[in-house]
Amino acid sequence: MSLLLRSILIVFIGMNLSCAPKKADRSVQTLTDLQQKFETKCRKDYKLNVITRMVGKTFWIYAPTDKPLFDFGSESGAPPDPLKKPAKYALLFMNGSFSQDKTFDFEYDIVPKIKADLANNGITEVGTDYFNKLYNNLFTVVTETLLDPNSISFVVMAITDIKKGIETRYTFYLEDYRMASVEGIPYDEFEKRVLQESKGSKDFIGDDIGQHLEYNDIAMSDFLTKQIVQRVRFKFTQSDFPPQKKYEEAILDIIADTPRYYHFKDFTGARLSDIRSKKKMVFTPKQLDLFGADKPKDNADQEPKGKLIHIIFEDGKTTFKDQ
Repeated sequence: MSLLLRSILIVFIGMNLSCAPKKADRSVQTLTDLQQKFETKCRKDYKLNVITRMVGKTFWIYAPTDKPLFDFGSESGAPPDPLKKPAKYALLFMNGSFSQDKTFDFEYDIVPKIKADLANNGITEVGTDYFNKLYNNLFTVVTETLLDPNSISFVVMAITDIKKGIETRYTFYLEDYRMASVEGIPYDEFEKRVLQESKGSKDFIGDDIGQHLEYNDIAMSDFLTKQIVQRVRFKFTQSDFPPQKKYEEAILDIIADTPRYYHFKDFTGARLSDIRSKKKMVFTPKQLDLFGADKPKDNADQEPKGKLIHIIFEDGKTTFKDQ
């Protein structure tokens, strides 16, 4: 997948979630000029019958197909990387939300990793040739039609196998794609900013107009919340440098850095809840300034401090203890 996006970005260089969701109803929507341009280019250049919807500043793309999207392939076991550190913790659960009081709320379940699974059965899931081509073509049309207008903030791309009921969805901030296209941010950083989700449902089967989709205007706060969760999962499961000691600080670094990438300051703080230990932590934006690789220079040498709250549930009673 990453090779496809990389090739699209190289081609471009050479060329130099807040309102109530609504079910799709194609019959009552008038296409904007931008939608017509996008859909026409898909049909004429790539023979793709896609459906688009503009909701606020979010451009939705629905690409139904009756061809398989994924398959299994073989892979050879790579030799151990001597520079890669073994994971000491296993992330069992991570979820987040943005509350009405404008606070990032996260809960997680993390346990020590007793033994690493070094076995490789030689099987991996891969995109089919058709999916790779479709994915490549859609991003090419995005490059050629959507990068100039300032009316778009987010793009949601849903590619759906309507025969088997499988969908993969990509949500990205259009400015991130612009920056990656001109090497303003590293490609691997752009990958981490794209929200990726795959799921299956019988509701997808036979839906060639996107009736199952709930179109909404993506809010930056919701986008950042999901991106933080995605980055934490990556840090614990795929990074060459997973947390070794204080995993809570690794989570806080991500919570602090991610809004900075977007100059997002419209939040009142962050609340963290450790499900297993029942430990809760509350941080103000000022306290979050002490965390992250991109922390403000004035706070680079300061010791991080936060408000640690232990909530103990015992005999049906709740006890709060500050530390």
